[in-house]
Amino acid sequence: MKIQIYSHKTPEDATTSVELGVDFIGVATGELGRLPDEVSYAMCRSIFSAIPSESHVSKVALTVASELDEIIETIAMVNPDVIHLSGGIGSMSVKNVAELRGVVPDTKIMQAIPVSDDTSINLALEYQSVSNYIILDTDIESFTGIGATGSTHDWNVSRNIVAAVNVPVILAGGLSPANVADAINMVRPWCVDSFTHTNKAKSKSKDPDKIQQFIKSARNWSKT
Repeated sequence: MKIQIYSHKTPEDATTSVELGVDFIGVATGELGRLPDEVSYAMCRSIFSAIPSESHVSKVALTVASELDEIIETIAMVNPDVIHLSGGIGSMSVKNVAELRGVVPDTKIMQAIPVSDDTSINLALEYQSVSNYIILDTDIESFTGIGATGSTHDWNVSRNIVAAVNVPVILAGGLSPANVADAINMVRPWCVDSFTHTNKAKSKSKDPDKIQQFIKSARNWSKT
């Protein structure tokens, strides 16, 4: 089971996660204050630079931008392995994502799909043709973009999406050391993601103990 952890804010956060066995190091980055947790391009570069190249860990930059020029600038500024498109699903059409792929062919695309009902299955099927990864997340109107809510969604829908698409699926949305094994057992994703529930209490700083517990629960899911 692959593991993705958000949202790293320092190089030390990233190196700790790598040492614990995280596969995808997620960073929300930008310069326009679109997200309360975003770090500057300079800090994002420092975080990514701290990841040893021999670790084969993927560097993931999250953006909620909807303008291609801004997304392309983000990629140019931080050089991620993967760009995580987490803006509102209506703001980046399949055609737009295909255009982005043509401009940055060496950067993998991780497209966020908001999970609500069976219409989400159709969305995933539409976007799989232009995505290297699909990430299934919880969408709440009061939050900017898709995800970072700390809330779960209907895992039955997520399971149906996994069965329907032919690209790797990352399950996100309120996953914690306490529920990730149950989520994997039901959904059978390729990878699981955590942000809120691997932070320190009353903080958005990463908690190495919670990350370690999350990884252990996720990778031992079949034993529970």
